[in-house]
Order: sequence, then structure tokens, then C-alpha cells
Amino acid sequence: MQGDIFPYDEGLGYVGENTFQVTNGTTAQKINAGEPVYLAINQQFATAAATATPTSADLAHTWYGIATSNSTDTVANTGTVKVMPIYPWMTFLVDADVPATYGYTAATGVVVQATYDALVGKWMQIILTGTAALKTAKYTINATHNAANGLIIMPMDVAKYPGKVRFAVRLNTTYFGGALSLG
Repeated sequence: MQGDIFPYDEGLGYVGENTFQVTNGTTAQKINAGEPVYLAINQQFATAAATATPTSADLAHTWYGIATSNSTDTVANTGTVKVMPIYPWMTFLVDADVPATYGYTAATGVVVQATYDALVGKWMQIILTGTAALKTAKYTINATHNAANGLIIMPMDVAKYPGKVRFAVRLNTTYFGGALSLG
């Protein structure tokens, strides 16, 4: 779904974007704006990130960045997508897969900052509900800490961003810190 993940505004300015090829296939527009993108090692084609990523246990699926446009691929032709690279100082916002786990109960509007704060510093993964190529698919963040997970929960005011989670991406699970170090 468009806008699943977006930069947390820290006044750092726009970091730019790169244009990558997207292969043709059974579904057109396989990558939507706001979705995490990975690049396979030694390939020029961008792909929407799979569920349960990024992880240091699977460096073949390290994240490059977040799509800033919908891809232009079709069933018959390759296309392109614009992607904002992830740098170590950047943080992002995404919906929690279970908002109450992160201190927000949508049904009642209750906000519990201490619940969110207890997860700060934990290592999580992105969860994809549906298929990345479908416009109804959605990326959220889980609350299952694991030493191999690539997303770090960062401090945030839950009342200001109810239902959202602020995260950074561990360097060793990014294209620049993980995938390139393999070659």
C-alpha cells in the first residue's frame, strides 16, 4: 500500500533517490511508493522487500531503501522505480502490526508511553500482509525481538504518532553495510 513507510522528519533534508530497473512479470507495478526495496547481490533489478526482513541471517535480502515512486513495470516490459537509499542516521515511521503492543489502543484511543518505551532498542522485522505487488498489501512492524532482526525501535512520542512505530535500520542489514560487504 502506498505510504506504508516514510521518513521520520528530523530536519536532515532530502537525501535524494536513485532510479533502478524492475523486471517485468505476472504482475504490473510490483513496487509501490513507501515500500522497502532490496537489490539482489550483483543484480540491477529492484524488488519489494519480503516479509520478515531485514535480517542479518539472510544478507541476500538486505534493504537498499524506501521506494519514492510506484514502479513502471508491466507484465510485458521492464520498468523503473525511484528509491531513497537508507543511511545510518535515518529513522522511519510505520504502522505497528499490533498497535496495543506498542502502546496504542485504537478502539479506545488509549496511549501508554511506557509500553512503547519498553520496546525501544529492541530488534524487530517488517511484516508484509498480502502480496507486495498488490495495492492492498501492507507493511507493518512486529514486536518480536531477535538478535538477527534488522530494525531498531527508536524513541517516539506515542501521543503524537498513535499506532506508529519509529525505527532505524541496522547497518549490517542494509545494502551498503551488509550486501556489499559480502562481495
